[in-house]
Amino acid sequence: MSSVKILVIDDETGIREGTKRALNAQGYEVDTAENGEQGLELIKNNCYDLILLDVMMPGITGIELIEKIHQIDPETVCIIITGYATVEMAVRAIKEGAYDFLTKPFTVDDLLIVVNQGLERRRLSLEAKRLQDIEQQAKKLAEEKARLEELDRAKMQFIRLVTHELQAPIAAIYTYLRLILEDYVPEEKKKEILEKCMRRAEEQMAMISDLLELGRIQTLSSENTREKVQLDEILREVVDNLRPQAEAKGLELRIHIAEKIPPICGKSDWFRSVWQNLISNAIKYTMRGYVEVSLRVVDREVIGEVKDTGIGIPQEDQPRLFQEFYRASNAKSLAIPGTGLGLSIVKRIIELSGGRILVQSQPEQGTTFRFTLPIIDNVASSE
Repeated sequence: MSSVKILVIDDETGIREGTKRALNAQGYEVDTAENGEQGLELIKNNCYDLILLDVMMPGITGIELIEKIHQIDPETVCIIITGYATVEMAVRAIKEGAYDFLTKPFTVDDLLIVVNQGLERRRLSLEAKRLQDIEQQAKKLAEEKARLEELDRAKMQFIRLVTHELQAPIAAIYTYLRLILEDYVPEEKKKEILEKCMRRAEEQMAMISDLLELGRIQTLSSENTREKVQLDEILREVVDNLRPQAEAKGLELRIHIAEKIPPICGKSDWFRSVWQNLISNAIKYTMRGYVEVSLRVVDREVIGEVKDTGIGIPQEDQPRLFQEFYRASNAKSLAIPGTGLGLSIVKRIIELSGGRILVQSQPEQGTTFRFTLPIIDNVASSE
């Protein structure tokens, strides 16, 4: 009982002191205040389980005080003391948040019944809240456990895929070189075999580069290293670098950039990688026609788009297109080299930057990749 604290607020000394003696006798710790203002100061500096307050006092009335009490602690039990017991008064008191009321004059038994019922109500309310908090924590832990298990499965699958994809080129190079060293390859065929080894080595280097890019993005995503990024400037730079590739294939590389593109939040290297992957893929998988790149603003978003007239992507391949190491069936059948990591890198960068990316494609009719990114005003550089 000693841990229970009660406050009595009443402008009548007899009520205050008589109530305090009766409650002290039951082992309760009791403070008193002679008006609402004094009581409010005590409430701000102490934690009370139950407050008995007079309905009619100079200054702040008891009913007015209930709202202020519950703003400090919603679980504090308030009991009105009144000499003017009416139905209207009772309804108003309950409506304002009072648990019950005592009518003057009251006996010690009346007081103890109301106080004990009020304290039991507080105990049950706090217990229900505690159980609710435990339930919410258990739910969060279960969700976190499921998320970690899913991440663990994804991690293991990724490791298996990486192992497989890294082993295949090495095994091929090893086989070719072993044939040469054991003199199974005629002299006139050695150059051809060595060129195959070189292509495999280049594929391996490209894959390692993309894997390092994935790891770098993941590391940066957990750090506060964002800055203002001008997508239009990066786009012009990437297009200038890739234009010779397009011209070598006889493709027209079109670029449309709206005026006054606002900055977005991210890293310049991230979006250089986005443009590089999307545009180089478009050139790689387009045999004739054009590649068209655009950048514009709609509402509060920057929209980037890369459109080509290439081989397209079968409908059944599109849901898995952004997965690591996944390549569309028609790309593989044409033996066009690729690591299958570029689009997963693009998607991760876009989503880390608060955006989204979509693909529209039909086989032999070309492909359009469209991404949106939020415009963020007053982005402060962290570097």
